[in-house]
Amino acid sequence: MSSVPGFDGPLLGGRYRLGPKLGKGSQGDVFLAIDMKAKGADDREVIVKRLTPAQTWKSFELFEREAKVLSQLRHSGVPRHFASLEEPPGTFNLVMQRVPGENLRQLAARRRISELQLRDILIRSLEILDYLHTRVPAVIHRDLKPSNIVRSPDGKVSFVDFGGVTDARTDRGSTIVGTYGYMAPEQLHGQATPATDIYALGATMVALAGGIEPEDVPRKGLAMDLAKHLPALDAGFRSVLTRMTDPDPDKRPQKARDVVALLAESSKLQLPKPNVPTTRALERVKAAGPPARRIFTDVPEPLGTFLRLGVLGFGASGWLAMAATRMSLFVVISLAQVLAFPARKNVKGVGAELDSMLSEGQGGFTDMMRGAMARR
Repeated sequence: MSSVPGFDGPLLGGRYRLGPKLGKGSQGDVFLAIDMKAKGADDREVIVKRLTPAQTWKSFELFEREAKVLSQLRHSGVPRHFASLEEPPGTFNLVMQRVPGENLRQLAARRRISELQLRDILIRSLEILDYLHTRVPAVIHRDLKPSNIVRSPDGKVSFVDFGGVTDARTDRGSTIVGTYGYMAPEQLHGQATPATDIYALGATMVALAGGIEPEDVPRKGLAMDLAKHLPALDAGFRSVLTRMTDPDPDKRPQKARDVVALLAESSKLQLPKPNVPTTRALERVKAAGPPARRIFTDVPEPLGTFLRLGVLGFGASGWLAMAATRMSLFVVISLAQVLAFPARKNVKGVGAELDSMLSEGQGGFTDMMRGAMARR
């Protein structure tokens, strides 16, 4: 096909037909393009980031680093690198996979994201950070925020816009990269560690949970006062976000797996006082799906209420345990595919089956929580 409606830009590398401009990334303009030689319809649309001679020398350095890092990464939550082209001379084009779905800023603008969904997004994001931070040297995104995290309709999460990416050995004290409000304090000094991404991800969760930008969140000293800002959020979950957004990088969780461990610990819910209103997250659990049958209906109050709260806590603990297991399984299966290269398809198939079983387990715990909170 020589032309596609809406894609009338230049043909790059004899293959990629430039289409409409989507916006501006941290480095360069971003365009939608068509791969004229793609074999499958799912791979036809690609993203092209263009850097023109009008940009600064530092922009070219960061652009080159982004292309290099993406070409070395192999993870379902990171866009695949397809090509790096200089066309016309002096204009650099980075061609990469188009990630399906919408970014979290767009999603939050359409509807409120429940607490259970926030936990799911957080855990899936931590899987990606675990992969990035365990590279040698560690790969640090440096610009995580709602608009740079994409969620597909099936719940899959991906990171985009690696224009500020660096590694643990590079750029010490020389460049400030990030977005105000989501930047960890040490980024103001040009420093970045894996804990820097932990802060940005925590700030992203705070923004989505509260509906305002992190810089507008009430403060207690230099730290966000989440108890004041998010009083309805589960206390355990709020505590994890507080740890993630600690201004002191040494007091933050240093690894993605540390955050997962904190989430598992925080799932041990404490019984609230009888007059404490139900959180928004639990209201959404009650409203989701078909009406659930209320359990312990024949047990006299207040014992019935305490029993239901106990089941709710057990269900939340099980759900998070399943999520943590799925994360560990992903790491193990990814490593197994590398070690068993000739049979990696078989290994991947086994991993998919196990993940499906664990996903069903999570669904069972969700139903348990619905039953505990059902009114009738």
